[in-house]
Amino acid sequence: MVVGKVWGPLLALCAIAGVADAADAFKPESVTVEARIKPGPNLLVLDQGWSGASRLTTLSADDLSNKGSVSMGLEAQYTVSKDKRTAYGMSVYAKRIMWGPEEVVLEEFDLATQTVRREIALSEKSVHGGAQANMLALSDDEQFILVQNATPATSVSVVDLKAGKVIDEVPTPGCFGVYAAPSGHRFSTLCGDGTLASYEYTAAGQHSAPVRSAKFFDTDTDPVYPTALRAGSSWLFLSFNGNVLRVSDAASKAVLESRFALATGVAGNWAPGGVQLMAYSPQHQVLFVAMHPDAREGSHKDAAKEVWAVDLKRQKVLYRSVVEPVKSLVLLDQESPLLFGLNETGLLYRYEVDPEAKFALKPTHKVSNAGQFTVLGSAGGAL
Repeated sequence: MVVGKVWGPLLALCAIAGVADAADAFKPESVTVEARIKPGPNLLVLDQGWSGASRLTTLSADDLSNKGSVSMGLEAQYTVSKDKRTAYGMSVYAKRIMWGPEEVVLEEFDLATQTVRREIALSEKSVHGGAQANMLALSDDEQFILVQNATPATSVSVVDLKAGKVIDEVPTPGCFGVYAAPSGHRFSTLCGDGTLASYEYTAAGQHSAPVRSAKFFDTDTDPVYPTALRAGSSWLFLSFNGNVLRVSDAASKAVLESRFALATGVAGNWAPGGVQLMAYSPQHQVLFVAMHPDAREGSHKDAAKEVWAVDLKRQKVLYRSVVEPVKSLVLLDQESPLLFGLNETGLLYRYEVDPEAKFALKPTHKVSNAGQFTVLGSAGGAL
């Protein structure tokens, strides 16, 4: 019986080889490369590599089909321009992969052609960690890009995109995350004492002393996630216990504008969970939050069982949609928005959002193998 299992496949291979000999001569296929990706709205997915190259893939927001990808080094982070045509990726090129000499660069990608335009050398202090938003930030006028550093001492590098070089390093002790101001050359960073520290910087490579906000959260009892979202002249922060905090950084000193709880009076001990666990629709002023039940100490990264649609004006939960477990969310904002959810094993889901049904979610497509250490990126219009 063992002999049969071995020879059966070999005989089959011989038969196939005989047919091939009788066929016409093999004609190799001519390989071509598309000059530009196909038109239509897009979704970006970062597959962050820790033992090899990272990959930034452009998918169709319509059906999740693959349009193209660009490669980066280890432990990549990225951000996208306002027009969604340019991506900036920070990553590490390590000579011996996990130790030894390394080169950290900021690469500028043209998303329409999926090509590298240029690269800018960065400090080796640049953060090497899990992919998340707020590690790179473009200034409002997109003349500068701000890079989070951690050695583990924290600082922010200011990169002049026109000059193509780092022009300043701003020490930010005890603070982490980069939140660019809605106008001007200023950024804020989230601090362990429950405040935001704000800094001015100039094209001449100078920076101001920090301006501290009042304390607006407690690190011990209700810390906030670093993945904040821009909402006009304010940032939306979310706490571990499910409080939504709106903080204005329109002036040099950040100010808490409002605070409300999502799950007060809701049975099941629900709380936020995940990595990139919020998505926001400015058009509808609705926030989508990844929520899980039975919250406990340490469950702040648990995958969502539901996505809650929240009316920010009325500070009210509109609808709770049951979803497959997801940890990251991103939204394509339009009259009928599209929401995308990703889990930690690389399963990516597409949901249609119905504004007439209190922003309920309807799953339409899914794809697997989006990658490990994966984070969703900005969805945008046609390139």
